Amino acid sequence: MLESADRVLRAIEVFHESERDLSLSDIAERLSLPKSSVHRLLATLIEHDFIERDPLTRRYRLGIRLFEIGASVLRDRGLQSVAYPVVKNLALTTGETCHLAVLSGTDAVYIYKVDGASSIIMSSRMGGRAPCYATSIGKVLLAWGGDELFTRVVEAGLRPYTHNTITNPAKLKAELEAIRFRGYALDLEELEQGLRCVATSVRDHFGRVVAAIGIAGPSWRLSDNQLDSFVQAVMTAGDSISRNLGYLPDQATAATGS
Repeated sequence: MLESADRVLRAIEVFHESERDLSLSDIAERLSLPKSSVHRLLATLIEHDFIERDPLTRRYRLGIRLFEIGASVLRDRGLQSVAYPVVKNLALTTGETCHLAVLSGTDAVYIYKVDGASSIIMSSRMGGRAPCYATSIGKVLLAWGGDELFTRVVEAGLRPYTHNTITNPAKLKAELEAIRFRGYALDLEELEQGLRCVATSVRDHFGRVVAAIGIAGPSWRLSDNQLDSFVQAVMTAGDSISRNLGYLPDQATAATGS
């Protein structure tokens, strides 16, 4: 298994180190492998769009999938460097735990977790996952994730984590519509008993929702009135990160027509 992974990586690196495109013989020579083995390896890489083969010249070149992955890495690095000071400041001003998360599959993955002066112990952690439908930060990502994501989440099952978890698909759909309308999401003890949260979206320069930022704290402290006051704070923070990522609301609206 490790040997196969090593061959895949070496095959990709051959293009990075050499000309723009290579023949089968070129690649086999550089990898010191039989042509038959290299042909099978390239066929697998082509299937997953990591390598492309020109039908006219029969030469191989790097595929679009590598560009997509590279662009994603650069985007996420940009997001993290821009977002951290904002998340930290939000935790400082509210005194509560603040999170930044991105979508991975049907889960929200926490990129940052910053505790405030009054933070309580909670299960979230950097690199940890939470179901999209049961957290405010996840519901933001789900609300702008499209119909396909919604279907996958529902088909995977809406497990009840507490008695407040939304487990009815129709109710969840209505909740997501409300989130899109008002611009923020609430978690009223839906994942953890005694924990309430509020979150909003972070957009890139295309206007796409690429992350969510949220505030979390104990229910006894995050009353309805306190949550209302945190709505403006979290939306201001989300807008700040979005602007630093190049998001311009007027231009994005004109481009998408929404």
